[in-house]
Amino acid sequence: MCAKDCPDPNDPPEGFYAALVARHSSDGVVISGPDRKARWVNTAFTAQTGYGPADILGKEPGSLLQGADTDRDAARCIALACAQRREVRLDILNYTRDGTPFWVDLKVTPVYDTDGLHTHFISTMRDISERKTLEDQNEEMRQAESLRQSERQLLALTSEWLYSAKSFEELLMVVRRAMHTLIPEADGALYIYATQRNTLDLVASWGTIPDFPGHILPDDCWALRRGRAYAFGLKPIQFPCDHVHQKDTPYFCLPIIAHGETIGLMHIIFDGFEEGGLMRHMRAEVLNNRWDVSLICAEQISLAVANVRLRQELHERSMRDALTGLWNRRWFTEQAARELANAERENTPLSLVAVDVDHFKRFNDRFGHDAGDLVLREVAGLMQAIGPDTVFPCRLGGEEFTLLCVGMPRACAVDQAEELRTRVAALQLSSGGSSLPCVNISCGVASYPQDGKSLAQLMKLADTALYAAKEGGRNRTISVADLSVS
Repeated sequence: MCAKDCPDPNDPPEGFYAALVARHSSDGVVISGPDRKARWVNTAFTAQTGYGPADILGKEPGSLLQGADTDRDAARCIALACAQRREVRLDILNYTRDGTPFWVDLKVTPVYDTDGLHTHFISTMRDISERKTLEDQNEEMRQAESLRQSERQLLALTSEWLYSAKSFEELLMVVRRAMHTLIPEADGALYIYATQRNTLDLVASWGTIPDFPGHILPDDCWALRRGRAYAFGLKPIQFPCDHVHQKDTPYFCLPIIAHGETIGLMHIIFDGFEEGGLMRHMRAEVLNNRWDVSLICAEQISLAVANVRLRQELHERSMRDALTGLWNRRWFTEQAARELANAERENTPLSLVAVDVDHFKRFNDRFGHDAGDLVLREVAGLMQAIGPDTVFPCRLGGEEFTLLCVGMPRACAVDQAEELRTRVAALQLSSGGSSLPCVNISCGVASYPQDGKSLAQLMKLADTALYAAKEGGRNRTISVADLSVS
């Protein structure tokens, strides 16, 4: 016999090392029979699960360890691998004897004897709860960062659309869509101060079932009274605003400021977030996130409103006559072309009234240009007051004026012109301490479609009727129909 085949008297007895591993390994070990029922467990298994040999022997380990939140697909995967007598390894959620969940890296290995007969399953379980916790935290952080990135992209897109709005109506359209997208769980409203600043008027609302008062008083809102944004539902000391009817519902009130002046209020309310609704920690987390988003939105809306106002002021200046405040020739040419196209498309009438101050030159020659300017302003003031909202007074230059009468047939336009002529004739003006002569105007009326189909035709025919009125003695109104009769 070779020396190497002789047992070393210093070697421990057979099975000693296996016993050491079984006793001191930190991994739980279960040895089961071919029927998957446990026959032996090590001490680490008992330390992990709280189940001793008396609890587990003769039972399938999964029947004790798996619970309500254990992945059913993972359990079926283990059962199928065991039925097919093949090795399987996966992560699975188990439960201790006292119901505490813990994650394990489970490996189930079939064991065969020298004849190839399947005799046992060896299951090893390594506790990976700490790793899973870190993975879950990382996933939460990843999702939170993804949400923040999405919010940043939406805010940037919202900002782009807000600053692209050419009019207040376009701006409101963007606000409705953007706020509903950014904070979908909330209803909202935008209020703007009325001209007298004694009330705020509802100009836009959004959400599932918006129900907001049409007007609110400035003193009814804590945000307006305190001069800064107010969040109800986030602080231990808080008081509801008088304009809010649901007193227990969280909401935000955010002043809208343009050029340093508070011009309105954005109100956002979270219906369904009451104390008895969403869980407290979730409620606080969501509201705090939405508060940050709302503050950014309020700032962007404020800047956009200021931008639209400035753009409108500049546009208004370019389209208004500096002396009289009436629309100028540029505005008239563009607007009249649009309205004529609408009239043709919708088969509705449209009229032009050409207006000229009679003997205007004598006011300038006898009383000076200040007197002439006074006459023009007074006539313009009467033109602004004479008609409905569909009558647009314009100054084309010098003493030449035009009334663009949208949706108005010839007879009504003639009545408008006569009413204006009568009121002008009743003016009593003085300049530089001297009374001015009576002011009179002559008017010519042309109407679409009977008098002309193009703007150039209508303007030419209205001027022709105006000249006929002057030649006929001035201080009168003549329409294109009167010319055809004569």
